[in-house]
Amino acid sequence: MDSQSHFTVGEDDSGSLSEEEYFRVSSPIGDDEDESFHSDSETAETGEETHGNGVGPGQETCEPDAPGFRSTDDFLDKVFSTEEDAYAAYKQFARLRGFGVRKGDVARMNGLLDQVWKVRRIDDNHNHPLATTMFRHLLPSHRNLSDSDKAQVDSLKKFGIATSKIMAYMAGQSGGYGMLWFTKRDLYNYVHSQRIAQINNGDAAAAISYLEGKANADMMTVARYTKTTENQLGSLFWADGQMMADYQLFGDVLAFDATYRSNKYKKPLVVFSGSNHHKQTAIFGFALLEDEEVRTYKWVSLNILDVMENKKPSVVVTDGDKAMRAAIADVLPLARHRLCGWHLEKICVLRVKEPEFRKVFKKAVYANLDVTEFEEYWSTAVESLGLMNNSWVKSTYELRHSWATAYLRGTFCVGYRTTSRCEGINAFIKGFLKSTNSLLELVQSLDRVVKDYRNNEVTTQFYSSYYTPVLTTGLDNIELFAAKTYTRAVFKEVRKQIKGVGSLLFLGKDSISTTSVYKFSSVGNRRKVRKVLYDPSEPKIECDCMLWNSEGIPCCHIFCVMKYEGWDEIPPGLVVRRWCKDAKEWTASKTCDLSGNSNCLLRYGALCSAMSVVAKLASDDAADFLVRDALTSLARRLQVRRGNTVDHEARERQQDVVKDPPVARTKGAPKRGREAGSSTNAELGGVGVAALLVGIPGTRRGRAFLKGR
Repeated sequence: MDSQSHFTVGEDDSGSLSEEEYFRVSSPIGDDEDESFHSDSETAETGEETHGNGVGPGQETCEPDAPGFRSTDDFLDKVFSTEEDAYAAYKQFARLRGFGVRKGDVARMNGLLDQVWKVRRIDDNHNHPLATTMFRHLLPSHRNLSDSDKAQVDSLKKFGIATSKIMAYMAGQSGGYGMLWFTKRDLYNYVHSQRIAQINNGDAAAAISYLEGKANADMMTVARYTKTTENQLGSLFWADGQMMADYQLFGDVLAFDATYRSNKYKKPLVVFSGSNHHKQTAIFGFALLEDEEVRTYKWVSLNILDVMENKKPSVVVTDGDKAMRAAIADVLPLARHRLCGWHLEKICVLRVKEPEFRKVFKKAVYANLDVTEFEEYWSTAVESLGLMNNSWVKSTYELRHSWATAYLRGTFCVGYRTTSRCEGINAFIKGFLKSTNSLLELVQSLDRVVKDYRNNEVTTQFYSSYYTPVLTTGLDNIELFAAKTYTRAVFKEVRKQIKGVGSLLFLGKDSISTTSVYKFSSVGNRRKVRKVLYDPSEPKIECDCMLWNSEGIPCCHIFCVMKYEGWDEIPPGLVVRRWCKDAKEWTASKTCDLSGNSNCLLRYGALCSAMSVVAKLASDDAADFLVRDALTSLARRLQVRRGNTVDHEARERQQDVVKDPPVARTKGAPKRGREAGSSTNAELGGVGVAALLVGIPGTRRGRAFLKGR
C-alpha cells in the first residue's frame, strides 16, 4: 500500500500541476500484516531485506541539505528518513530550479516504527516561467532568517548597530545581497517583532522591569519614578552601585547635561556626570523627565542627593536652562553654578550673526584674564562690533559670573573650564541613541554607554599604572615624583607647568614675618607680575594666579619656588588625591575600617575595585576560575551571618502596571493647559509616586517597592 505526501508547487500552480510524490518505505510491525505497510514495488518484488531504518542495501538516505538536486533525475528515487527531511530537500530542489513551494495536505499514516520516504515521481511542469538565478533568493517560500542569522542580528542590535547597516554587513559576509535568503523587509520585520516581544506589557513597564533585573544583580542599584493620575510614567531616575561609589569620590563637581531626541516620547534625558581621576567622564546617574518645569528638576535634584547620601557638590555645571537653574538654586543654594561654555558657544552662533564676535566671546569665556582685564576687553569688543543693543549679548553679560573664567578663578571645576567635556558627552551618547528609541531601548543603550566609559577608565588606569613617561623638563626629581603620583592625563598638564619654569623671570624675594614672597614675570609678558607666598613654618605655599585652586595642580610659579628652595617632591598639601593614580585605592584604605551608612558607598566601591583585580587574575587560567566557588561560599556565609535579612517584597511585581507616557511637549511647542493631577505633589514623591529602592539589606535603602513618601 503506497502512502504519499503531496506538496503543492508555486504560488499560482493548481493542485494537479508540479506535484511530487514521496513513497514511504517501512519494515513490518510484528506478524500482523494488516497493521503494516508494504515497501515500494521494487523492494516487494525483489524481496530485498530492509535494515534498521527500513532502507534496503541498495538505498541510502539523503540529508535535506544535500547538494546536487538540480534536475528531476537527480531527485528521483532519493530516500529520506523523515517527511520533514523530504520536504526540506524538495524545497532545496525547488529553490535551485527557480520556483516556490507550498506544503499541501499530507495523508496520516499510523502503526509504523521504521519508515523512510522515497521519491516515486516528479512532475516538473509549471504554469509560469521559472525564476532565474538572480531572482531565486526573492521567492517568498524560500526566504527566511536562519537561527544563526537571527543570533547574529540580535547580537549586532544589542550593541546599537542600525538595521540597514546590519543588512549591508551580512551581505558583505555572504558575498552579496543575492547570497542572503532574506530581504531587507524580512530583516526589518524580524527586528520589529523582537522589539514588540520585549515590550509585551508596555514600554514603561518593560523599562522598569529591566531596571528591577539590574537591581537583583547589583543590590546597590536604585531606580525611582513618578506616575500620573492616569497611571502613566512621569519622571524616572536611576543609578547603579558603581555610579554611587564614583560620586562619593568625584562628586565635588556635578554636571547636569540635558539631551533631547533620545526617545520616541520626546522626554528630555538628563545625564549626571563628573570627571574621574583620569579627567575622563564619570557617569553618576540618568533621569528621564516628565517635563521641563522647575518642580520636575527639583524632584530629580532631591532624589540624586538622597541616593548619594546627601553629599552635595561644590560646583554645578548646566546648559543654562532657567528651570534647571531655579531648581538648583533651591536645592543646592551653596553650590557655585557654572554655565557650560560649549552650550553658550552653540547659542552664540544662533543668536549673534557677527562672525567676529564668536571669537571675542570664546576668548572672554576661556582666557585667564583678571576681572578688570575682562571688563575692558568685553566693552571694547562689543562697542567696536556694534552689539550694544543685542538682547542676547546683554543678557549673557548679566550672567558673566557664571561663565567667565575671570570671575571663576579659584573655583575648582575639574576641567569643565574647556568645552571638550560637555561636547564629548553629547557626541558620544547621541551615537547610541535615536529619536525612535523605546524606553527599554533607551535604558539598554545607556547601559552600553556606561560600560564603554568604564572600559575606557580601566584601559587608562592600566597605562597610568604600568608605563613611565620619559623625563624632559630638566627638573628630573620633581618630574619623576609627579609621574609616579598623578595619572597620565593629569601628569601631562603638570609637566606643562614644570616646563613653564624655564620661561619665568625671577624678580625678587621679600620677607613678611615667616612668609617669603616670591615675584615672577614671564618672558612673553614682563608687565604681568605673579606673587607666590611661602611659609615654611606651616608649611604653606600659594600663588595669586590661583591655578591650584581652579585645577588642583601646582602652577609654574610654585614649581619655580620649589626649584629655588631645592625641593625634590611636591609637598603633600599640594597633591589633590582625586588626581592620583591610587585615588580609588587610597579612599578605600581610608574608609575600610569605618561603619555606618555614610560610608557604605565608599566601602562598596573599595570592594568593587579589589574584586576587579581578583576577577582579572582568576579569569586568566581555567584552574584559577575555581575561585568563583570560594566567592560563592563566602557570600553564603555573609548572608547567614546577617541572618538572611533580604526583603522578599522586592521580588513581587506591582499589581498596577505603569502605562506608557504620552509624548512630551518640549520647550518651544505650543503651550496648553496641563491636565489636572499630572504633577507630583511632594518633593521626593508625588501623585502615585513609586520608587524601586534596592540596597544592601539592613541599610537605609531597604529592598522594597515603595509608594509615596
